Amino acid sequence: MQWGIRLFLVLVTLGIVGIAVLAIGVIVRPVVSEALRSRSAGNWWLPFLPDAAGGYGPLADNHWWSAMRSDTEGSTAGLTIRWGFWVLMSALLTFAMAYLVVGWARLLSRSW
Repeated sequence: MQWGIRLFLVLVTLGIVGIAVLAIGVIVRPVVSEALRSRSAGNWWLPFLPDAAGGYGPLADNHWWSAMRSDTEGSTAGLTIRWGFWVLMSALLTFAMAYLVVGWARLLSRSW
């Protein structure tokens, strides 16, 4: 019985770590990659402007994030709001996932 509970805890741990990695991969990785691409191109508006085919980058691509889109380069305030949102969301998500994994590890170590 004790080994069954431990196996269940290991499976739940793998699920929690998987969710944390998936969340970071979906939000944080595109923000970092787009920031590096923008820096190398020298244009911080690049992720929010349409490309040659008319599509947008991952920070403005889907329906929910379409408010980030821009047809032309805008003001510094608009750019600051866009990047500020993405940096804040990335930082909060990273902190939340780390907090979740550490909290689960503490609980797991106490119950093992």
